[in-house]
Amino acid sequence: MKLLRTMLANFDDGRSRSFYCRATALLDPPSLASALSEAKRRARGAKILPDDAKGKARVLRELLNERARREGIEFK
Repeated sequence: MKLLRTMLANFDDGRSRSFYCRATALLDPPSLASALSEAKRRARGAKILPDDAKGKARVLRELLNERARREGIEFK
């Protein structure tokens, strides 16, 4: 729940809530934590502004999809 709250507080673009809920339910906590950490690093590296919710959400969604593919999980 803590990881989901972090996603919603920092990466919610208003359209990704259900995606984040599915990801939290299906991926293991270490994968989620890793994706969040990497998303924060990538957003800073790409100079995505803190108030650019759409840009930050795009980064996190890509990472969560990548981890799901590795684990053989498909988000529908």
